Amino acid sequence: MTTLEPKAERQADRPRVLVVDDHPNMLKLMQKVLKAQAEVLTASGGREAIEILKTEHVNVVLSDLKMPEVDGIEVLRAVKELRPNAEFVLMTAHGTVATALTAMRLGAYDYLTKPFEPEQARDVVAAALARAQWKSADPGRVGQEVLPGMIAASASMRELGAMVRRVAPTDATVLILGETGTGKERIARAVHSLGRRAEERFVAVNCAAIPGELLESELFGYVKGSFTGAARDRAGLFEEADRGTLFLDELGDLRLSLQAKLTRVLEEHAIRRVGEAKERNVDVRIVAATHRELRQMVDKGSFREDLWYRLNVATIHVPPLRDRREDIELLAHHFLGKRAAVDPQATPRGFTEDALATLTAYDWPGNVRQLGAAVERASILSLDEEITRGDLPPEVLGEGASPAEDLTENNWQDAMEAAKELAAPRYLKALLRKHGGNVSAAARVAGVERESFYRLMRRYGVER
Repeated sequence: MTTLEPKAERQADRPRVLVVDDHPNMLKLMQKVLKAQAEVLTASGGREAIEILKTEHVNVVLSDLKMPEVDGIEVLRAVKELRPNAEFVLMTAHGTVATALTAMRLGAYDYLTKPFEPEQARDVVAAALARAQWKSADPGRVGQEVLPGMIAASASMRELGAMVRRVAPTDATVLILGETGTGKERIARAVHSLGRRAEERFVAVNCAAIPGELLESELFGYVKGSFTGAARDRAGLFEEADRGTLFLDELGDLRLSLQAKLTRVLEEHAIRRVGEAKERNVDVRIVAATHRELRQMVDKGSFREDLWYRLNVATIHVPPLRDRREDIELLAHHFLGKRAAVDPQATPRGFTEDALATLTAYDWPGNVRQLGAAVERASILSLDEEITRGDLPPEVLGEGASPAEDLTENNWQDAMEAAKELAAPRYLKALLRKHGGNVSAAARVAGVERESFYRLMRRYGVER
């Protein structure tokens, strides 16, 4: 069964997705799920899909793995030969994830494990469409994906990608160091997906986002009655990640007592739930990340030296965006393409030379995350076919820091005297941004206690 819209009715500027599956109900479902993103073509088998690829332009192929006669791997090979600028996404059952990983080594963009939620499919297809558009705009960009879902042109990021690929197949503990917004979690996911535990769970926890008194029970679990509110036994994240990967983000915010317990887990491969005497064995790979200087924290006594040595097995340093400016234009086009993939009617579709020069000259203290937000904002506000310099955020244009940011060298009292209470929310936000969300550091500059700073944040509706 092949479904093609009459040529006269097609919208030539819409991206096209070919869905390949031998189950008619899946084809109907995917047509419904993806119709807002793209023109959807369908084929009921691999042989039929290959015939379509010979005559029809497509941007993304979404194919089942197990099909009679011609399977998904053969469809992938045909895509690479017939439509090299198209992206390929494999749909597979849980038991055949290993084959999906083989497909990614052969050039597949990503895979979906059945059953999956419609939103998962939309997200994966949107990212694949963005990359296909990016490749088609400049064929020379092909091959600049240093890790799954991570593109770069700089030598430093290519070296980073090579290191991740060397480390991933091992079970070594990985420590990822880099400023806020550099993509540390994406790198952690690449370590997981390229390793032998890829079929198991990847569990992520932000150590800075959970109060210290709750984080222990979140990580290790608890037994009924161990504290007020513990109405039943509950497994922690270590047990949830058993045989898989546990990603500890912002590990530098972990309090010393929990650092000691984490050190023991790394040594003994066993955990003890809160309120329980017996130990439970766990087989978990630890990937940790932080924007802090852990070596300096060790010297100051705020981070355990034995834990530092346990973590410092395979350390990956992620360079800030300002140190790899050759990646900025590449990433800006990627983010713009991603928005176009989600909303095919969205404009603009490019950047003026002035806009690109301005983006490249800016230092991006918030790194890749800030760049993505700036491009999205500019694409929403722009009324032209291309994003111009005037569409960019004020801080990127170099029009001077906001009054609040000018005050971040002052303490709270001086700042309020200079700008009155109207500046309070901006002052708090600017301090937090300057210190990467570190409340303790921001409180020290403000000249107030940490808890007082939290109260000010609540009072003015400021989130970390």
